[in-house]
Amino acid sequence: MTAVRGRMRVLAPAIVAGAVVIAIVAIAGVLVAAPLARWLDADAREPLWGTVVVAAAIATTTLGGASAWHGLVLTRLVRVRLVDRLIAALGVGMLLLAAGIVAAVGIEPALARAALLLASPLWAAGLGFAVLVGAMLLHARAPLHEPPGAVLILGAGLRGRDVGPLLRRRVERGAEVWRAALPGRPDARIVVAGGRGPDEVRTEASAMAEHLTERLGVPPGAIDLEQASTSTRENLELSRPFLTGERAPLAVVTSGYHAYRTAWLLAELGMDGAVVGAWTRPSYRPGAVVREALAIAADARRWCLAAALAIEAIAVWALVVEP
Repeated sequence: MTAVRGRMRVLAPAIVAGAVVIAIVAIAGVLVAAPLARWLDADAREPLWGTVVVAAAIATTTLGGASAWHGLVLTRLVRVRLVDRLIAALGVGMLLLAAGIVAAVGIEPALARAALLLASPLWAAGLGFAVLVGAMLLHARAPLHEPPGAVLILGAGLRGRDVGPLLRRRVERGAEVWRAALPGRPDARIVVAGGRGPDEVRTEASAMAEHLTERLGVPPGAIDLEQASTSTRENLELSRPFLTGERAPLAVVTSGYHAYRTAWLLAELGMDGAVVGAWTRPSYRPGAVVREALAIAADARRWCLAAALAIEAIAVWALVVEP
């Protein structure tokens, strides 16, 4: 029952967001089908083009726009990794593709129609991204229903020996949740999870515990350290020994953009708990959400690849049979 409840807690926002996105594409596609067909020099009786163009517009605006924005803020990041550059390239590529399709309409509409159809897997990925954003927003509105017996704070990168800005906000939010729980759960504890990364001088958990005690006034005796994990999944799995028995219910604290995927991982691991998101700098959020989407796609890469191939096959078929 616990596992089912956890899965429904994260599945419901995705279902609602997916229904909204599908409805928007379907309704808008029908409404603009005729003018778009004329613009593309296609059969006005064919509803395909309205749907494809609306999907392309949503995908370019959401996934393309968020990725391109991330490229603009790269110089403001504490650490720029390869994935950050790839996200920026994705955004620029999607915007250039959209601009190229628009330009091609005035030169050779058939070329524009072909590009629209052949890029269908990319448009589908953008719609999936829009669904993810919607699910994140809906999930973030869910409150904590009862004071937790344990507050698990997930690790993130350090700045030297200290917590970086992102991790500092997680730790501060975790301390807030812990203090709010104390009137109802005076035995509540904080668990900090995070090992030592290849470019870090100490474990993330030790830096988090130090910040909690020296800056936020949390008693050292109320803190447990998990210092071996190197990923979100390991944060959760290796923290299990600190979260059993009387320490239920569990509240997991992470960054706001990371909360929804963390809730999915909790459900997969059969761990019952709520996820609380810490504030994240607005300029950082678009790229962070794209990274979350890429992480989800990587976890489900076989399904994503199969879906992409199926969509591309349908697109090629539609292109071949187009009158």
